[in-house]
Amino acid sequence: MAAVPHLSSIRPDLAVDDLLRRHKAAIPVFIRRRMLCIGCPFAPSHTIADACREHGIELDSMLAELVDVLSVDGSPAR
Repeated sequence: MAAVPHLSSIRPDLAVDDLLRRHKAAIPVFIRRRMLCIGCPFAPSHTIADACREHGIELDSMLAELVDVLSVDGSPAR
């Protein structure tokens, strides 16, 4: 299976706000994990790694789920 170009941007140092604006399909991942990032005033400056640390979420698991979800329904938001 060929790499999907937009998935290479899913990195630990990506700001949560940037991720959620570009990939609307990522929102349910945060909701399922009870992460309070949607609408959070810190989302523009917090990275995915920061958010995982704050919420006690294992980073590799979160990144894997995001890549999995976005590989199915992750076209960038327009």
